[in-house]
Amino acid sequence: MGSMDAPLDMYYWSDYQCPFCRRFEENTFPTLIDDHVRSGTVRVIFIEFPYLGEGSITAAVMDRCIWRQVRSDEPRRYWQWHSTVYGRQGEKGSGWASKSNLLEITREVDGVDADTVDTCMQENRSEIESSIATDVERARRLGLRGSPAFIIYNRNADKAGKLVGAQPAARFDEAITTVENA
Repeated sequence: MGSMDAPLDMYYWSDYQCPFCRRFEENTFPTLIDDHVRSGTVRVIFIEFPYLGEGSITAAVMDRCIWRQVRSDEPRRYWQWHSTVYGRQGEKGSGWASKSNLLEITREVDGVDADTVDTCMQENRSEIESSIATDVERARRLGLRGSPAFIIYNRNADKAGKLVGAQPAARFDEAITTVENA
C-alpha cells in the first residue's frame, strides 16, 4: 500500500486471528494511512505471521490468493477484503477463521471471486504455505515473536526502527520521524 517511491517502507507482520492486530487496524492504521501513506512518505508491505493456529494459516493462504486475484487490476479490493476480515474477526478458538467462513466473508467483498480464491487455495496451498513459512522464519530472525509487529526502514539511509504491538498513532509518528531523519 502506498507509493513505490516512498522514502520509507513499513513492514507489517500480522495474523488475522490476532485481537491486537484488529485493534491496530481499527484504531491506528487509518491514521497512519491518512498521515503517512497518502502523503507518499510510507509504503506498507503486508506480511502474514500466522502463529495462532490452523485458522491463521488458512487466512494467510487466502490472503495470498486474494492478492494474486486482484493485484493487477483492482488492488483496492485486497484492502477491502483485508479490512472486512478484521472487522469480522471472532473469538480465538471459535472457528471463525475456517475456510468455509472466510469464503463466505469473501463473497461479501465486491470484485473478489470466492470460487477463484477457493481454487487458488486448493491448487497452491502447499506452495503458498512454504512461502509464508519463509516469511515467518525471517520475522523470527528479526526477533519478532508475535503480532502486530513493524519494521520501518529508510532505504536511502539503510536505517530501521522496530515497533511491536498495537501502538497508538503517536508512537508511529515518532518512529517514522526518527527513521526518516536517520
